[in-house]
Amino acid sequence: MPKKTDYDVIIVGAGAAGGIIGRELSDAGLSVCVLERGPMIETKDVSMDELRFPIRQNLLWATPRVGGMTWRPHSRTGTEKTFSRITQLLDGWGPGGSMNHWGGASWRFEPSVFKALDVWGQIPGGAIVNWPLSYEDLEPFYTKFEYRMGVSGDASLMKYGPPRSVPYPLPPLEQGYATSHFANACRKLGYEPFPVPAGILSRDFEGRKRTGYCGFCMGYECTVDAKSSTRVTELREAMKNPNFTMLTDRYVYQITMSSSQKADGVVCLDAEGRSHEFTAGIVIVAANTLYNVWLLLMSRNVHAPGGIGNQHGQLGKYFHHHALLTVHGLFDERMNAHIGPSEPLMAITEYTEDRFEHAGLGFVMGGLILGAHTVGASGQPIEFAKAIPLPEGVPGWGPLFKDFIAHSFSRYYQILAILTDPPQLASSIDLDPHAQNGLGFPLPRITFSWSEQLRNMHRFFYPKIVEVFRAGRARTIWGGNDVQPPWELSHPSGGTRMGEDPRQSVTDRYGRIHGIRNVFVAGNSLFPTMSAFNVTETIGALAYWQAEYIKREALKGDLL
Repeated sequence: MPKKTDYDVIIVGAGAAGGIIGRELSDAGLSVCVLERGPMIETKDVSMDELRFPIRQNLLWATPRVGGMTWRPHSRTGTEKTFSRITQLLDGWGPGGSMNHWGGASWRFEPSVFKALDVWGQIPGGAIVNWPLSYEDLEPFYTKFEYRMGVSGDASLMKYGPPRSVPYPLPPLEQGYATSHFANACRKLGYEPFPVPAGILSRDFEGRKRTGYCGFCMGYECTVDAKSSTRVTELREAMKNPNFTMLTDRYVYQITMSSSQKADGVVCLDAEGRSHEFTAGIVIVAANTLYNVWLLLMSRNVHAPGGIGNQHGQLGKYFHHHALLTVHGLFDERMNAHIGPSEPLMAITEYTEDRFEHAGLGFVMGGLILGAHTVGASGQPIEFAKAIPLPEGVPGWGPLFKDFIAHSFSRYYQILAILTDPPQLASSIDLDPHAQNGLGFPLPRITFSWSEQLRNMHRFFYPKIVEVFRAGRARTIWGGNDVQPPWELSHPSGGTRMGEDPRQSVTDRYGRIHGIRNVFVAGNSLFPTMSAFNVTETIGALAYWQAEYIKREALKGDLL
């Protein structure tokens, strides 16, 4: 008889993907243990404290003890930059993961994203491929995400929205003055703006209270649970199941294997540095992109000498993320962009994916334009003063600086474009041979630079944004000379690409690692290509899709 394991399923990470899969599998009767490297977080632990959260990054982001990354522009150089934390507030921490501090943007990917190679072909040095599943495969699971989490939106207002089986469960969030001003400027130019669908409750829903429009969403955990996350939905329900266990302060650093085709469990450290080993019939790696790749590389052994899933040298390849273009406008009237939730934004989608003519533009794919955005996470006063780029002639200190901050804080807003940079053959994640975190483990290293086509994307989108500001009678327009540096990550994806061919991917269409019967990966490290839209809802839909397969195969006895 096979040796009895501690659990049927071990899940590494309690964020968007891990929280969903944990509830789904435990609801189906499987014994599940979720191991989360961060501490237990409850609603009572959070507050509208600007210094504690987005400024000092206390509680919601991984510490230098277990976090961090390094960067280099290409494989011909050594490490050029070392960061004690993953940049741009992306390192999820505690139950809920990055959803604890996300802004709530809840977008579906367009059907064309899933057949990207068919739509766009290949670019020089590119790694564009089709997904091994379609939008139609995920549509029921997009719907499940929206109704489990509570997403506010109105699909009837979305000019180019993808096909849907049902409306959003809640009406869109109310718009503030700044977002309405942005929308009116867009309409003058012939665009059709609409409210961004958001995982923030516009009405009371499933026992949770609606938003109070406090303005502390992005960069904060919600003090009344009006902002959706797996902590307040899936994990809260899963913890009612006697067969569900969640252990926090557990830093998993190895997956153990007894053969080349089977994993036995994981090894982790607790908060005191003690080592623990847990066994399971199924192991699911469901952390952020960098950590997923890091753990599989760290788990190299005699059965997988290059790391688990790396038998064809695919592990860590095809890393990609979003390029952000931000332009600022100053107005005579008060805009008060910092008032209200982070996502009562308006969007124009005329330039996303394949919705516009690309001939002669020098780039493929597209970008999403959003307004009215704030500087920093939620744009509160300290963040604004710390992070606002300064117009020409304004110094970074002294009376002129103070006057600018005092005058502009309530009279500005930002227009943001999220640009799609296709995956490239040369981009990757590996283990840095020299840099370590606070526990002495190697840091994940990103080898990445923006593609050649991004310059052309910037040249196309920048004047579009300036036109909107001019239509809105902005007195001063500044910024947007370039996108962010390549080490400032936005929705990092890839590294464990899913696909049908084991020689070109790490997992199959359900996230199971090729050649290993009981190890799965979840999260956007699976994404073969990116969309112009934010990633969280697709992470969630994909997790529900995977969970459906795993519980079906496990209950048939094919996995356990």
